[in-house]
Amino acid sequence: MPHIRAFTGYLVAAARAEAVVSPAYDAVSPAMRRKFADAHPGNFLNTMRLREDFPPDAQPSADELLARNKAHLDKLLGDGSFEKFDSPCMFIYRLRAGGHTQTGVVCEISVDEYADGRVRKHEDTRSDKEDLLAMYQKVVGVSSSPICLAYPHDRAIEKFLGEKTRTPPQLDFTAEDGVVQQVWRIEDADAQRELRGMFEKVGATYLTDGHHRAASGLRYAKMMREKNSAQHVGAGADDPGAPHNQLLVALFSAEQLVLLPFHRAVRDLNGMREAEFLEKLSRDFEVVPSSAPVAPRGDAPGEFGMLLGGNWRRLRLRENRADLRDPVASLDVVILQERILAPLLGIADMRSDARLDYISGAQGMDGLARHAADGWAVCFACAATSIEQLMRVADAGALMPPKSTYFDPKARSGVFIRRK
Repeated sequence: MPHIRAFTGYLVAAARAEAVVSPAYDAVSPAMRRKFADAHPGNFLNTMRLREDFPPDAQPSADELLARNKAHLDKLLGDGSFEKFDSPCMFIYRLRAGGHTQTGVVCEISVDEYADGRVRKHEDTRSDKEDLLAMYQKVVGVSSSPICLAYPHDRAIEKFLGEKTRTPPQLDFTAEDGVVQQVWRIEDADAQRELRGMFEKVGATYLTDGHHRAASGLRYAKMMREKNSAQHVGAGADDPGAPHNQLLVALFSAEQLVLLPFHRAVRDLNGMREAEFLEKLSRDFEVVPSSAPVAPRGDAPGEFGMLLGGNWRRLRLRENRADLRDPVASLDVVILQERILAPLLGIADMRSDARLDYISGAQGMDGLARHAADGWAVCFACAATSIEQLMRVADAGALMPPKSTYFDPKARSGVFIRRK
């Protein structure tokens, strides 16, 4: 049962929202992020830059980059782009893309709910990204991208949100990609108490987007606890209610969420020629040439699209090559890892191998084509994981490989800011 809390911080100013709120970060390539950030110096994306967003010959050091990100944040907080709220608030946050709408609650929860498994995760994380995000929290000092959690559908919560959203929203704007975002503030203490009581009756919550942010949040909390314990001997060395002990989250009903796939790209063929790779691949898969891009349907486990040498092929797992009854072994991303990426292409560590890259489903088949054009040797198109599969894996206490799911639309950075 999540114990939700109100928080203080900043909300993007209504007049500046369209210009300031960031696009979905991992829906675009580093080159596209660089182009967008350079063309929109007042966008929140400039506070979250990574080294890979810069040309190889112009990459700042990690320390320089964090300092640059903090300078952009300080500028936005001082130029009227954000309005500070000192009274603890919760927020209703609605995203609408095309005919799809999802409405959630933005609040904070204790990082210990993630640490002790009350927030059920389903993916492993990459240690290098955990390190980077933990340092971001230490240097830049804010949380601005809500970690998204799913909860089983609850009629009482649905009714509460429906009633509160009958009034005009405090924010109502449309992002460049066409996603409409609306925000309602819940400032009344009685309303917060009512909503808190409803969520305390909910069972488990499931981490859907933000595994790295959650893991780095826990890492940062441990850093701060150790620091405080070293400075203060005895009880009260660390305040459980302190900002570093909380996670900024957005809670959505599971039935409202839409999942897209995460595709894979590999830099080289692990020393093999194309013909040798195809021969080894055919031992576990039927390999069928295709004249068009192959986007797997999702109703046939072990089916993939493959872009190799400028040509598309459809891969179908041969019979009895995987246990389709197992909630993890039957996942396409696991079949891909255990039958192709690890044994054939030498990708043993999915968390940190620089030869492996992930392409969000929001980029479509164009994302794979762009990687191929940029010199990646082979790209694999995967089917989307379902929300039911996600919950089965999480309930079993098991983990999917990194980047197994992509939720769209997703909460954006630069709407809410909470100091760490």
